[in-house]
Amino acid sequence: MTLINIGIAGCLGRMGQELVKEIVNNKLVNFAGGFEHSQHEDINKKISDFVEINTDHIVSDNPRKIFSNSDVVIDFTTPQSTLQNISMAADLNKPIVIGTTGLDKETINLIRKCSESIPILQSFNMSVGVNLLFDFVHHAASTLKDVDYDIEISESHHRHKVDAPSGTAITLGEQAAKGRKVNLNNVKELDRIKLKSSRKKGSIGFAVTRGGEIAGEHTVSFIGNNDRIDLTHKAYNRSIFVKGAIEAAVFLSKQKKGLYSIKDINEHS
Repeated sequence: MTLINIGIAGCLGRMGQELVKEIVNNKLVNFAGGFEHSQHEDINKKISDFVEINTDHIVSDNPRKIFSNSDVVIDFTTPQSTLQNISMAADLNKPIVIGTTGLDKETINLIRKCSESIPILQSFNMSVGVNLLFDFVHHAASTLKDVDYDIEISESHHRHKVDAPSGTAITLGEQAAKGRKVNLNNVKELDRIKLKSSRKKGSIGFAVTRGGEIAGEHTVSFIGNNDRIDLTHKAYNRSIFVKGAIEAAVFLSKQKKGLYSIKDINEHS
């Protein structure tokens, strides 16, 4: 059996380290190496100094080399780094799995453009459970009309997370809006502090919590006059995202050019 070589962008990041650990211990794949940005203080140090694994790989500052040695690269970095990594993947004709959140329109557009020449799987959440939640929310929103039920989305993450609301929360909002056949940008409410009016019919509110080491919690509430329905997903640790990303990488390594999602993995399994 031929092992799939997986490279890791941002190998010393929180998700990067977990990915490296899981890949090294996974008999179906091979760790092709990891890289960090050239100014990182730990460049050329052994990855095993930071992650409890048995590997001779060092922290590289040469992404081109890692891409070249990999069948597929996993990227959980920053929007700026992801932008560069997408371009390199396209240049070297390599599949890339993108789990970075907080991506702007420029990066999303580049992903779509580059997917015309290489396989790309992009998701703000690699959990199968969360992707099921997307479907549940869409169905609930299409059934529970805005004259009867208000929609509120709350999310909680660890203190280190920068973007808010999370990419997952935004996607949940998009699914809710899609279920009601409206544009999320026209109905979302991210900050009520400055509002001097009561809640608008059909609006979708967001609430954000940052603290501790919360791996990720998302709840979409449909609140009526007589009842309330809460659809919730809670991640107890990062393992579900790590395993989901590796499964995505294995899947993507076998695909032709195109833009893929976690749902595509489920449909092909």
